[in-house]
Amino acid sequence: MSFISDALERLRTLIFRSHEERDFADELATHVAMETDFRHRAGTPEAEARRQSLAALGGIERVKEDARDARGTRFIDDALGDIVLTLRSLRRNPGFTLVVILTLALGIGGTTAVFSAVDAVLLQPLPLSQPGQLVRIYQNGVTQPDAKGFVTPVHYLAFRNQLATFEGVAAILTYDHVGADIGTGNDVRRIRILPTSANYFDVMRVHPVIGHSYPVSDEEGPNIEDDITDAGLSVVLSHDLWRTQFHGDSAIIGQPLVMSGKAYTVLGVMPAGYVDPIAGPVDAWLPVNLSQGKDASEAGNHYLTLIGRVRSGVTLERAQSELGTLATHLAQQYPQASDSRARLYPLKDEVVGSSSKSLLIMLGAVALVLVLVCVNIANLMLVRGSERTREFAIRAVLGARSGRLVRQLLIESLTLALAGAIAGLVVARLAMAAIVTLGAGNIPRLASLSLNPALLAFSFAVGTLSALLFGLAPALRAARAEASEALRDQSRSTTSGAGTLRGRDWLVISQVALAFVLLVGAGLLLASFRAIGEVDLGVRPAHVLTFELNLPAARYDSTARGIFYDAFAVDVAALPGVRAAGAISRLPATGSYHSWGVVAQSGPLAGDTKRNQVGAENRVIAGDYFAAAGIPLVAGRLFDARDGQGTPDRVIISHSVADRLFPRVDPIGQRLRTGGRESEVIGVVGNVSVDNEGAQALYVYHPHRQFAGDRNWALTQVVRTTGSPMAIEPAVRRLLAVRDPQLVMYRPMPLEDAIGAGAAQRLFTLRILGTFAGVALALSALGLFGVLSYGVKLRSREFGIRMALGADRGAIGGMVLRHGMAVTAVGIAIGLVGATVFARVMRAVLFHVSPLDPTVLGGAVCFMALVAGLAALLPARRATTVDPREVLQ
Repeated sequence: MSFISDALERLRTLIFRSHEERDFADELATHVAMETDFRHRAGTPEAEARRQSLAALGGIERVKEDARDARGTRFIDDALGDIVLTLRSLRRNPGFTLVVILTLALGIGGTTAVFSAVDAVLLQPLPLSQPGQLVRIYQNGVTQPDAKGFVTPVHYLAFRNQLATFEGVAAILTYDHVGADIGTGNDVRRIRILPTSANYFDVMRVHPVIGHSYPVSDEEGPNIEDDITDAGLSVVLSHDLWRTQFHGDSAIIGQPLVMSGKAYTVLGVMPAGYVDPIAGPVDAWLPVNLSQGKDASEAGNHYLTLIGRVRSGVTLERAQSELGTLATHLAQQYPQASDSRARLYPLKDEVVGSSSKSLLIMLGAVALVLVLVCVNIANLMLVRGSERTREFAIRAVLGARSGRLVRQLLIESLTLALAGAIAGLVVARLAMAAIVTLGAGNIPRLASLSLNPALLAFSFAVGTLSALLFGLAPALRAARAEASEALRDQSRSTTSGAGTLRGRDWLVISQVALAFVLLVGAGLLLASFRAIGEVDLGVRPAHVLTFELNLPAARYDSTARGIFYDAFAVDVAALPGVRAAGAISRLPATGSYHSWGVVAQSGPLAGDTKRNQVGAENRVIAGDYFAAAGIPLVAGRLFDARDGQGTPDRVIISHSVADRLFPRVDPIGQRLRTGGRESEVIGVVGNVSVDNEGAQALYVYHPHRQFAGDRNWALTQVVRTTGSPMAIEPAVRRLLAVRDPQLVMYRPMPLEDAIGAGAAQRLFTLRILGTFAGVALALSALGLFGVLSYGVKLRSREFGIRMALGADRGAIGGMVLRHGMAVTAVGIAIGLVGATVFARVMRAVLFHVSPLDPTVLGGAVCFMALVAGLAALLPARRATTVDPREVLQ
């Protein structure tokens, strides 16, 4: 009970501390007054009586301290006093306080944001049930075992029905974005559609929360892309579409939804937040048409993406063995697939893909920044502690215990760390928002990025530990040293703390080295972007507007589609500010699409089965596409009214196709076979890159009027303008509304942006790494500035003596400047070694740039030297303003 009574008494004393202090002070004053009065009546003068009374008491403050010790609250009183003293001390040095807090905030916030991004994308499992069982299945050739090709419907049905090691194999159509128009009148919008097999929801283990999914029988029903008008149209809505378009009304289940002019029955609504791991966010799911899977002739038609779920307890090696065996059997069964095999890969690896390289580079960069932050904190705390050596010595002479000095600096370091952590939390939130914005659509799973408390605690612990260790070092040194020596050292020494200064030089050297590594990394990425920009893509993307346009099959048959696209291109070309207009099934330099085999039917290679066949990118075009894209005509003619429905099939080929299939002969008039059609070559155009990095590809172009009956091609419109491409968008939109107000102008953007999307991951990495490099440069410059400034302060007496003996002020400034540049030179030399290692790690994201590119390294050295020179300039100038008379007095 006594323990409880003591605890309650101490708690009461703390709560009513001011009242207790006041009562005790009154009690002491009364006691002193009574003792003084007693001595005064005994004949002692009043002033002397009061002095004797205080002496007998031992001092009022000492009695108060003893009373606090007795109450057990002295430690808390001292701590509160230290906090007040700390706040006053930090307020007297706002520059130091602000720099430390901002440095900690950058370190804690930046590292937490990047670590959280890496954790969300690379480390956390897919947000699905037992994601480790999910794999992606590709088809590849015997001679190309590492190829990752789409799967034919024939192979898919065989895999689904015969693989015993799999719980299920689902198919999705992700050849390209598939969309549909919904709404009427002025409220028409385009939505993203994902056609899938019926067992997709079972394989993903995600089912509609309202209603149900579609049955297997619907897999042989309609499909938006292929324009089949059979019965059995069904659709499952995303939660977002259900909420925004239908206001969350459950009565929509079983009701019709008109998409692109066809009525689909709404069967279910998916859970909120579900995102397909391959296709990303979609608005609706509907059955993919698998009727071709029963046609043996389709065993060479690759267009499906497969996701499989391996049975529990089955290893991936065993599943791969069974898959490989079945693929080999199918190759023997179907002549068209004689070279075809199959491989599986963990789905998570496929989702993350190449973005892992960018994120790992970011992780390495932010780790360097965190180390740099810790070094900078150490430098700042050591400089401040050294400046307070005289203060500590005076307090020690006046009776302050070493423990009290250490405790005060501990509280000061913790206060700075806490403020830095709070600011770091703000920085982390802002940095995470920036990472999500910059990486949107390029880095998968970033949308799930959230603040990781464990990572925040780790970053806070590292920053706090750095502040504590280097903040307490001066106090511990002062506690061990003799006060008289510290006072004499501060007042008379001409080179005070030279050893300490050399230690801080090495801290700055490490800062320069780390900053140099990041600067070289950013420089290499910048050089890569410059190299990409210099690549000849075969098109002229400047001043070109693009947008997708889909004509619903319910309102436009093949004849109407063929007429519309050409007529619309003519109308657009007549608008003021437009030079040419056309359309294509896939924009140039944006990736492979419809890569088909092309066989020469005439010419010197006809009948040569080893050389007369190549793989080529097949494109359907309309209007004056070549002029709009800036692709020159090399030979022959372009498509015109002579190449419509009912006329012989004709194609235009790229110069590379002509060289491969018709060497040493005129390609005009030659014949080739592709896409199941035999066509006459009527023209040759310039070569075009298949991606934004200049990878050359073979191209075959088909006139849309002849190809409109093949399927309902959604063509991307290409409009060459005389000025800004987006400036013509309103006029084109008005023209489209006049022709058909229910058509949607989807994803309008400049062609430069569409092509540049292929470099988005590099741009994302460049922006992040460039930001880190800028922060590192600022921190290293700040560290160099602080060390040189403190060095000038310590050597002010030396400089004064030199000037008194006739030294030139310029020479004094040169000494400081040379010191700064020497420290920088050593840091750059060490940084060159680190940059060599870091650059080799970055090799995977570089483009036509050597990791040891001399221009980048030379530029980084010059820029680092320039920043260091500017940082050293002010301390050097300050050294020249030393007044010999003041420092020598």
